[in-house]
Amino acid sequence: MTSPDDADPDSLREAELLDELLTAIQRGDTLRRDGLLDQSPWLRDVVECLSALDRLMPPQIAPDYVPTMPGNRSPTPALNTRPMEGSGVFGKYDLLGEVGRGGMGVVYKARQRDLNRIVALKMILASEWASAEEIRRFQAEARAAARLRHRNIVAIHEIGEQFGRHFFAMDFVEGESLSAIVARGALAPEQAARWMVSIAQAVEHLHSQGIVHRDLKPSNVLIDSAGEPVVMDFGLAKIFDSEDGATRSGAILGTPSYMSPEQAAGRNSLISTRSDVYSLGAMLYEMLSGRPPFREANPLDTLVQVIEGEPMLLRQLVATIPRELELICFKCLEKDPARRYASAAELSADLTRYLQGEPVEAHHGGLWQSVARWVRRQPSLAVHLAAISCALLIVQLRYWLVETDPVAHALVMFVLGLWWLSSVLWQQLLNRDRLADVSRIGTIVGDVALLTAALVLSGWTNGTLLVVYPLLIVASGLWFRVPLVWLTTLAAEVAFAALLMLQPSLRDPWHHALIVATVLLMTGAATAFQVNRVRALSRFYERRPL
Repeated sequence: MTSPDDADPDSLREAELLDELLTAIQRGDTLRRDGLLDQSPWLRDVVECLSALDRLMPPQIAPDYVPTMPGNRSPTPALNTRPMEGSGVFGKYDLLGEVGRGGMGVVYKARQRDLNRIVALKMILASEWASAEEIRRFQAEARAAARLRHRNIVAIHEIGEQFGRHFFAMDFVEGESLSAIVARGALAPEQAARWMVSIAQAVEHLHSQGIVHRDLKPSNVLIDSAGEPVVMDFGLAKIFDSEDGATRSGAILGTPSYMSPEQAAGRNSLISTRSDVYSLGAMLYEMLSGRPPFREANPLDTLVQVIEGEPMLLRQLVATIPRELELICFKCLEKDPARRYASAAELSADLTRYLQGEPVEAHHGGLWQSVARWVRRQPSLAVHLAAISCALLIVQLRYWLVETDPVAHALVMFVLGLWWLSSVLWQQLLNRDRLADVSRIGTIVGDVALLTAALVLSGWTNGTLLVVYPLLIVASGLWFRVPLVWLTTLAAEVAFAALLMLQPSLRDPWHHALIVATVLLMTGAATAFQVNRVRALSRFYERRPL
């Protein structure tokens, strides 16, 4: 065996060059790396060979990092999403561990060796190559944050690229995210108001620099060791004076539970500082109640609620919340941006007035606004009560104008009244998350059963009121759940079969009854198909990085 002393000098030199190259790469010394590659054609050939082999490897077994060739700033495809598994060396930073990740980036706790300080290092999150759009958004976030200097906004120290990986270094905030704190339970009203004052002031500073955050939520706010909130994560920030086409019309970006209605609808031309005010209101709502204004089973249902619905009153969730604080919160959550606070500064000022015991500017709207909010908050109940009330009025007018059996009339009125009261009951259950599915099923079965009873008792089974059955099937599609559509269809078919048994005249001629049954089935199939198409879009949305 050959001893090291007997080894070929050229081989020893090549080994030294490889060792120097690896050291330069680990230190992030691009000048030394490029110099070594220029100095040794052999070393360049080795690196190119390794890079070519690396491109053939599956991503899950790719090496941590591969040197970038001079003149080409792109990394080889083997760059992995988690190259150092939370620890290691990245340029002049020693990675101490991963502290979090989101749709676009991963954040490490790191030590900056030259200044001997602890920082947070955010790198772009991509399984292999980062797309041009991801890099653009990542750099836009860094530029947006680097312009800001505020005690409640995380400070950016450096923006750069190492080994083809884009990164920026920022203050490492010792503390806990607001989302983790709220997950343990609702905050005291005064504490929530004080923190929101600081958050709103930080957001106002963003706006004064021409930046809209667009992704304000509790997980993007840290509470530091001094108990002060710090706003961070500007991954979706929109810079007013940028001309790079950062926001595409119709693109929905953000977190559904906290985005404004105009943002949820993809109307990006309408996104403004008041959109951030809405998000602040959604955060305040969660801080006070322990839950966001809208949180459905999937993003699609949440987006629909953000656009069309109205959150439950805070005092229905937590009776001890002061009325003034509820008014402030709901002024932020207005559907119409013009009805919200004009700025985050106005929100901060009104919260300060509340904390000082002074009258707040937020006030309860007029009667029409209250009715509109109630309808948005409980649309199913509103439609039921309106329709049943109309039916009660029509039946009563018929009784006055046309000679009718009093007993039959009383029975029909009783059924309609029972339907009216049951609608209220099912709505109360719908407001409770754990009983929502029971409420929907009960509403469907109850609607079909009580409608059938009313038709039989009124003797109107031969009339045009049979069209209400397909109407109920179509209306069930508004819940965006295919099983509920088929349940309504089945209930309607069973009810129509019962009518055929109770009213023999409906079977003459027999093919008319068959046509009605077929129409009910086709209505259910068409509605279920359409709901399933919408659900497909929802599943696509759920897989999108936000």
